[in-house]
Amino acid sequence: MFKSLQAARAVAAGMVVLFHLGSVAEKYFGLPLTADWGRAGVEFFFVLSGFIITNAHWADIGRPERLARFAWKRFVRIYPTYWMVFLLVFALAFRVVNVSAYEALRALTLAPTGATPILTVAWSLHWEMVFYTLFALLIVHPAFALAAFMAAAVWMPNSPYYLLLFLLGVGCARLAQRDVRIPGWALAVVGAAGYGVACHVEASGGNPTAIAYGIAASVLILGLVRSEIAGHVFGAHPQVQLLGDASYSIYLVHYPIISAIFKAAMALGLHSPAAGSGVYALALLVAPGVGIAFHLLVERPVIARLQFALPFPRIALANDK
Repeated sequence: MFKSLQAARAVAAGMVVLFHLGSVAEKYFGLPLTADWGRAGVEFFFVLSGFIITNAHWADIGRPERLARFAWKRFVRIYPTYWMVFLLVFALAFRVVNVSAYEALRALTLAPTGATPILTVAWSLHWEMVFYTLFALLIVHPAFALAAFMAAAVWMPNSPYYLLLFLLGVGCARLAQRDVRIPGWALAVVGAAGYGVACHVEASGGNPTAIAYGIAASVLILGLVRSEIAGHVFGAHPQVQLLGDASYSIYLVHYPIISAIFKAAMALGLHSPAAGSGVYALALLVAPGVGIAFHLLVERPVIARLQFALPFPRIALANDK
């Protein structure tokens, strides 16, 4: 995994945390700390996922004997961590949530049904599963993948937008392996600037499309990769890399933690704006901190154990994110 992309992943996870934290702070305390632009971190993750899967598995296309290994790697990367967080939150909130056993079981599959009980952030994982399924079909035979892609584009709401984000990542991966005359650092600057402009437009009340974010993310990712290939690494500091490594855990746990902290503040009678600012600061520290701890103590050991149990030649799953 490119260190620059891990650093960018950390930034994207931070954007999503600020988005949810701002919306909760406004809901409970009326604080003007909304960060609607933070949702664009998810668009970045979609493009990045397309890049990573293509970069790691392009040689597997049209080779169905490699399907099982691909499926196992994707399963290990997504499901065990998601199941643990889902079941923990469900157990803690069992008395206050109105979710049937059927809905809970369906949520555990991450099937793209549109419903995201317990963990609202899981909606993005539904699209990850769609993309993984399409790529798996690409491994079996490109014709199957094309038929499935067309069906998804017709029948699944919003699929043209989200699937295009993944496809932009696919294009990045293919371009990254070719000679690009523009220096990588220049592409990275242009991509980051484009992302910043789109975020500013949204913060100012505008409504940039997911595709605008996706194009900016594509240029940024391509620039970071080409720059790192040339020997220039962005965000190589160990603490930044740790945040990138823990980004999936942070993404899964941050919203339940934020919600619990603000509800606890209400129960303690903390209602003033000053108290709200303190609760905001506390949640900003605790939510990512819990995600990092979960990554180090649970996610990483579980992935390592499942990697050891891999019924194929051992693969560096922990670095294939």
